[in-house]
Amino acid sequence: MMIQINKRNEPQSWAAYRLTPGSIYTPNAELREALLAEQGYICAYCMRAIPVHKRDPNKAETSKIEHIQSRSDNPSRQLDYENMVMCCPGNMNGQAHCDNSKGNKAITFSLFQLHLQQSISYGTHKGEIKSSNENWDNEINNILCLNNPMIKFNRIETLHGVRRVLENKKWKKAVLEQKLAAWKNFNNQGKLMPYCGIVIWYLEKKLRTL
Repeated sequence: MMIQINKRNEPQSWAAYRLTPGSIYTPNAELREALLAEQGYICAYCMRAIPVHKRDPNKAETSKIEHIQSRSDNPSRQLDYENMVMCCPGNMNGQAHCDNSKGNKAITFSLFQLHLQQSISYGTHKGEIKSSNENWDNEINNILCLNNPMIKFNRIETLHGVRRVLENKKWKKAVLEQKLAAWKNFNNQGKLMPYCGIVIWYLEKKLRTL
């Protein structure tokens, strides 16, 4: 999700299923909930809030379990919890993004290490996401399509909302640090704020200039 995902232990029921001879990939509610919880209920790639269906969390149109290394090309990893993240529906205004545009294509960066996050920057006028690593930047744009116009709009609107609040408080260091903590950490419902990546990047950059 362009911020580091800290993988937790796989659900016990999934571990038991994975170790059952002959098992093939079949998602269940406990697996979905575990992935959602460790990501704070936002998409692993675009950081949009994942719309979970209240009565049926397994509905495919609300959230999707993404295999980072595709099942078709890496069948030995189809049950590997370390190869799974949760994604949004992957379509805004008829334009595919995230796992919907990725399909079976490969990406070379890891969502579980700091290297990706450290390479990321954002545009403060249009909300585009960029990586200083040329290969990763190409994958962000052409495989995951994370500079989809609607995603950029949502990012920049999120940032503008935070900036409006901070401008009223005259950018005091203590307020910036308080805001940064709120955007970096899970709230009391176990959720991260949608599109938190651009806000975290912006606030950290602002604090470095004080």
